[in-house]
Amino acid sequence: MKWRPRLPLYAKILLVFLANIGVLTVVLFAVMRHQFGSGFGSALGRLASDRVQSISEGIYVKLASTDQKTWTPYLKELGSTYGLKIAIVGAPPVTIVGHELSVPDAVVAEMEALRPARQRPGPGGGRRPPPGPNENRFPPDDGAFGALFEPVPPEHGPDGRPEPDGPPEELLPMRMGMFMKHLPDAHPSQWIGALLPPLRALNRPPGAPLFLMFAGDSATGNGLFFDLKPWLWGVFGALALSALMWFPLVRGITRTVRETMHATEAIAKGDFTVRVDDARGDELGRLGQAVNTMAVQLDGYVRGQKRFLGDIAHELCSPIARMEMGLGILEGQIQANQQERLADVRSEVRELSVMVGELLSFSKAALSREATPRQTVHLLDLMSATAEREDIPPEKLRLSIPREWSVVARPELLSRAVGNVLRNATRHAPESEIIEITARQKGQHVVLTIADRGPGVPEECVARLFEPFFRVDAARTRESGGTGLGLAIVKTCVESCGGTVEARNRDGGGLEVTMQLEAANEV
Repeated sequence: MKWRPRLPLYAKILLVFLANIGVLTVVLFAVMRHQFGSGFGSALGRLASDRVQSISEGIYVKLASTDQKTWTPYLKELGSTYGLKIAIVGAPPVTIVGHELSVPDAVVAEMEALRPARQRPGPGGGRRPPPGPNENRFPPDDGAFGALFEPVPPEHGPDGRPEPDGPPEELLPMRMGMFMKHLPDAHPSQWIGALLPPLRALNRPPGAPLFLMFAGDSATGNGLFFDLKPWLWGVFGALALSALMWFPLVRGITRTVRETMHATEAIAKGDFTVRVDDARGDELGRLGQAVNTMAVQLDGYVRGQKRFLGDIAHELCSPIARMEMGLGILEGQIQANQQERLADVRSEVRELSVMVGELLSFSKAALSREATPRQTVHLLDLMSATAEREDIPPEKLRLSIPREWSVVARPELLSRAVGNVLRNATRHAPESEIIEITARQKGQHVVLTIADRGPGVPEECVARLFEPFFRVDAARTRESGGTGLGLAIVKTCVESCGGTVEARNRDGGGLEVTMQLEAANEV
């Protein structure tokens, strides 16, 4: 048989919810990959671009307002805080202040692409024409750089007028350029560069580009450019909020299903008094109503059946009694050679009488549940009195029951149940074996166990032992006695006392019957 894991309904709903979140995450990742072209790293770079620009502006303002001697310590301290190398690099690539960087060729190409078009060498070494509409350019910056930037003066011709091929007017305001480059095989692997306005303290040639360069192995700059923590807190917060929104619905569903499950289990064991809360206005409410209706109808059917059996058994008592009386009269009038046949008939009539008596006991045990109230029963005294009534000698019993333990039960029914079990144990156990009766605590209940060392029963028959008229042919045959009602009466009597009963085969041979009853006091 294939093993299948058993998970509660709430766990299954939670797993489906988490799987749904996972699917949404994968879809979001796919959309970002399609949108940004090169996966999550590129998308992260786009999200971090504003943060990089803001940090670059702050660094520029800091450098422009402090002495040049403090620049390198400041950049190195900032870099060590976030695990980065930060430097100001000129073109051609040379570190001016900050960490010493060896700029890869791929990063140099990015730097060249960000240089103002008029400052890049043309094909013949001259100046490049103004940038075309598809040139890699960033929009003009309106932040701190706009106030600190010194525009490059236009070049004038011999007549004092600006040369026609001089910098166009739209290039004179400060423009912020930035690039992000990931080099998987390089170390550091993540390069971020921002084109800076001139710094007076460096005395660079007019128009010479400056780049603020960040180098590290993290696309987020270890939190400097992009902090994942707020995003994670947001995701977990959304999950927690979703869980809180789902919790009342899921809890209500699982609670109703759990109550219905317990109720149907109780009904399957013969307790038809159990009811399910059917106040819900959905399908589960209708299911609860159906379960309650089923319990009421089954209770009526079973009670009617047991009452019918009792009535039939009661009606059979009179004709059986008359038959026994007639046989007694006939015994003195027939010849000796017919006495054996008469004895056979008398045996059958007596067996029929025993069966009718068992049927009466069975029906009375089922119908007397409300007739007699439950009361406190001293367990050890009841065991001793029942064993004496069944003619079981004390040396055949081993009682392990604390003297002060009591249970809540109906004394007559409990005594009948114990007597039937002891009678079966005596009938089927070897003469030399001892019947063991023990009691133990289980929460607010007392578990009473009666065990013998008989042949036991086939394992597949254990579950049917308490069915009316069920007999195990191999071990509990008609020739050995019994009508098949003994353990059915035990079950009915114990349930009428508010308890449960079950049986199992013992290790090493024998049968063990366990009754669980409500404790009358602290045990």
